[in-house]
Amino acid sequence: MSLSMNAIETPDARAHTSRLVGLGVSGLRGICAFTLLFIMGLTFVDVFLRYWFSAPITGSSEIIMFAMGVLIFSSFPLVTLDEQHICVGLLNGKLKGAAAWLQRLTIRLVSFAACSLMAWRLWADGMQLYADKKVTMVLLLPLGALSCFMSVMSGVSALFVLVLIGGQLAGKGGR
Repeated sequence: MSLSMNAIETPDARAHTSRLVGLGVSGLRGICAFTLLFIMGLTFVDVFLRYWFSAPITGSSEIIMFAMGVLIFSSFPLVTLDEQHICVGLLNGKLKGAAAWLQRLTIRLVSFAACSLMAWRLWADGMQLYADKKVTMVLLLPLGALSCFMSVMSGVSALFVLVLIGGQLAGKGGR
Protein backbone atom coordinates (compact mmCIF):
# COMPACT_ATOMS: atom_id res chain seq x y z
CA MET A 1 0.00 0.00 0.00
CA SER A 2 2.93 2.36 0.45
CA LEU A 3 3.37 2.67 -3.32
CA SER A 4 -0.29 3.41 -3.91
CA MET A 5 -0.39 6.16 -1.34
CA ASN A 6 2.96 7.72 -2.33
CA ALA A 7 2.24 7.43 -6.03
CA ILE A 8 -0.65 9.88 -5.91
CA GLU A 9 0.39 12.45 -3.28
CA THR A 10 0.01 15.76 -5.08
CA PRO A 11 -2.52 18.61 -4.72
CA ASP A 12 -6.28 18.40 -4.46
CA ALA A 13 -7.52 15.79 -6.96
CA ARG A 14 -4.70 13.38 -6.23
CA ALA A 15 -5.08 13.81 -2.48
CA HIS A 16 -8.79 13.03 -2.87
CA THR A 17 -7.91 9.98 -4.99
CA SER A 18 -5.44 8.94 -2.30
CA ARG A 19 -8.18 9.06 0.35
CA LEU A 20 -10.57 7.09 -1.87
CA VAL A 21 -7.95 4.42 -2.52
CA GLY A 22 -7.21 4.26 1.21
CA LEU A 23 -10.90 3.81 2.03
CA GLY A 24 -11.25 1.19 -0.70
CA VAL A 25 -8.26 -0.73 0.61
CA SER A 26 -9.60 -0.61 4.18
CA GLY A 27 -13.01 -1.80 3.04
CA LEU A 28 -11.57 -4.64 0.99
CA ARG A 29 -9.35 -5.74 3.86
CA GLY A 30 -12.41 -5.80 6.12
CA ILE A 31 -14.38 -7.88 3.61
CA CYS A 32 -11.47 -10.32 3.28
CA ALA A 33 -11.01 -10.65 7.03
CA PHE A 34 -14.73 -11.11 7.71
CA THR A 35 -15.12 -13.64 4.88
CA LEU A 36 -12.12 -15.68 6.03
CA LEU A 37 -13.40 -15.66 9.61
CA PHE A 38 -16.86 -16.69 8.36
CA ILE A 39 -15.41 -19.60 6.33
CA MET A 40 -13.37 -20.82 9.31
CA GLY A 41 -16.32 -20.54 11.71
CA LEU A 42 -18.74 -22.25 9.37
CA THR A 43 -16.28 -25.06 8.65
CA PHE A 44 -15.64 -25.59 12.37
CA VAL A 45 -19.33 -25.64 13.28
CA ASP A 46 -20.20 -27.89 10.32
CA VAL A 47 -17.49 -30.43 11.17
CA PHE A 48 -18.39 -30.31 14.87
CA LEU A 49 -22.08 -30.89 14.18
CA ARG A 50 -21.35 -33.54 11.57
CA TYR A 51 -19.11 -35.69 13.76
CA TRP A 52 -20.61 -35.16 17.22
CA PHE A 53 -24.31 -34.94 16.41
CA SER A 54 -24.55 -36.38 12.88
CA ALA A 55 -26.28 -33.14 11.86
CA PRO A 56 -24.25 -31.25 9.27
CA ILE A 57 -25.28 -27.76 8.20
CA THR A 58 -27.43 -28.03 5.07
CA GLY A 59 -25.72 -26.41 2.11
CA SER A 60 -22.54 -25.56 3.97
CA SER A 61 -20.38 -26.59 1.02
CA GLU A 62 -22.32 -24.20 -1.25
CA ILE A 63 -21.98 -21.37 1.26
CA ILE A 64 -18.25 -22.01 1.56
CA MET A 65 -17.84 -22.09 -2.24
CA PHE A 66 -19.61 -18.73 -2.52
CA ALA A 67 -17.55 -17.32 0.34
CA MET A 68 -14.34 -18.53 -1.32
CA GLY A 69 -15.32 -16.65 -4.48
CA VAL A 70 -15.95 -13.52 -2.41
CA LEU A 71 -12.64 -13.95 -0.57
CA ILE A 72 -10.55 -14.54 -3.68
CA PHE A 73 -12.06 -11.71 -5.70
CA SER A 74 -12.07 -9.29 -2.73
CA SER A 75 -8.35 -9.85 -2.37
CA PHE A 76 -7.73 -9.45 -6.12
CA PRO A 77 -7.69 -5.60 -6.02
CA LEU A 78 -5.41 -5.65 -2.95
CA VAL A 79 -2.92 -7.97 -4.64
CA THR A 80 -3.12 -5.83 -7.77
CA LEU A 81 -2.51 -2.55 -5.95
CA ASP A 82 0.50 -3.98 -4.13
CA GLU A 83 1.72 -5.61 -7.37
CA GLN A 84 2.07 -8.97 -5.62
CA HIS A 85 0.86 -11.21 -8.44
CA ILE A 86 2.87 -14.30 -9.30
CA CYS A 87 5.35 -13.33 -11.98
CA VAL A 88 8.25 -14.75 -13.94
CA GLY A 89 11.47 -12.90 -13.18
CA LEU A 90 13.33 -13.51 -16.45
CA LEU A 91 14.20 -9.83 -16.83
CA ASN A 92 14.46 -8.88 -13.15
CA GLY A 93 17.64 -6.89 -12.63
CA LYS A 94 18.60 -7.08 -16.29
CA LEU A 95 16.87 -3.88 -17.41
CA LYS A 96 17.92 -0.48 -16.11
CA GLY A 97 16.69 3.07 -16.44
CA ALA A 98 14.26 3.80 -19.26
CA ALA A 99 14.04 0.14 -20.31
CA ALA A 100 12.96 -0.91 -16.79
CA TRP A 101 10.47 1.98 -16.65
CA LEU A 102 9.01 0.97 -20.02
CA GLN A 103 8.82 -2.67 -18.92
CA ARG A 104 6.83 -1.70 -15.78
CA LEU A 105 4.53 0.51 -17.84
CA THR A 106 3.94 -2.26 -20.39
CA ILE A 107 3.19 -4.79 -17.65
CA ARG A 108 0.75 -2.38 -16.01
CA LEU A 109 -0.99 -1.65 -19.32
CA VAL A 110 -1.37 -5.37 -20.02
CA SER A 111 -2.65 -5.87 -16.45
CA PHE A 112 -5.20 -3.11 -16.98
CA ALA A 113 -6.38 -4.73 -20.21
CA ALA A 114 -6.60 -8.17 -18.53
CA CYS A 115 -8.54 -6.87 -15.51
CA SER A 116 -10.90 -4.91 -17.77
CA LEU A 117 -11.49 -7.96 -19.98
CA MET A 118 -12.20 -10.11 -16.93
CA ALA A 119 -14.65 -7.53 -15.57
CA TRP A 120 -16.48 -7.32 -18.88
CA ARG A 121 -16.73 -11.10 -19.40
CA LEU A 122 -17.72 -11.84 -15.81
CA TRP A 123 -20.46 -9.19 -16.01
CA ALA A 124 -21.76 -10.64 -19.28
CA ASP A 125 -21.73 -14.14 -17.76
CA GLY A 126 -23.48 -12.86 -14.63
CA MET A 127 -26.23 -11.29 -16.68
CA GLN A 128 -26.65 -14.54 -18.62
CA LEU A 129 -26.79 -16.53 -15.38
CA TYR A 130 -29.47 -14.13 -14.09
CA ALA A 131 -31.44 -14.40 -17.34
CA ASP A 132 -31.26 -18.20 -17.21
CA LYS A 133 -32.19 -18.14 -13.50
CA LYS A 134 -29.19 -20.35 -12.63
CA VAL A 135 -28.95 -21.20 -8.94
CA THR A 136 -27.09 -23.62 -6.73
CA MET A 137 -28.61 -27.05 -6.17
CA VAL A 138 -29.32 -27.05 -2.44
CA LEU A 139 -29.77 -23.46 -1.24
CA LEU A 140 -30.83 -22.00 -4.58
CA LEU A 141 -28.28 -19.17 -4.33
CA PRO A 142 -28.21 -17.11 -7.55
CA LEU A 143 -24.98 -17.74 -9.46
CA GLY A 144 -25.36 -14.44 -11.32
CA ALA A 145 -24.84 -12.48 -8.11
CA LEU A 146 -21.46 -14.09 -7.50
CA SER A 147 -20.38 -13.55 -11.10
CA CYS A 148 -21.40 -9.87 -10.95
CA PHE A 149 -19.52 -9.43 -7.67
CA MET A 150 -16.44 -10.98 -9.25
CA SER A 151 -16.87 -8.59 -12.18
CA VAL A 152 -17.02 -5.55 -9.91
CA MET A 153 -13.90 -6.64 -8.05
CA SER A 154 -12.09 -7.14 -11.36
CA GLY A 155 -13.18 -3.62 -12.31
CA VAL A 156 -11.81 -2.27 -9.03
CA SER A 157 -8.55 -4.06 -9.81
CA ALA A 158 -8.48 -2.34 -13.21
CA LEU A 159 -9.01 1.03 -11.50
CA PHE A 160 -6.17 0.28 -9.08
CA VAL A 161 -3.91 -0.51 -12.04
CA LEU A 162 -4.84 2.90 -13.46
CA VAL A 163 -3.75 4.46 -10.16
CA LEU A 164 -0.40 2.68 -10.53
CA ILE A 165 -0.05 3.81 -14.15
CA GLY A 166 -0.90 7.39 -13.15
CA GLY A 167 1.69 7.29 -10.40
CA GLN A 168 4.32 5.96 -12.76
CA LEU A 169 3.55 8.57 -15.42
CA ALA A 170 3.68 11.28 -12.75
CA GLY A 171 7.16 10.04 -11.89
CA LYS A 172 6.40 8.54 -8.50
CA GLY A 173 5.76 4.89 -9.28
CA GLY A 174 9.31 3.98 -10.19
CA ARG A 175 10.33 1.11 -7.95
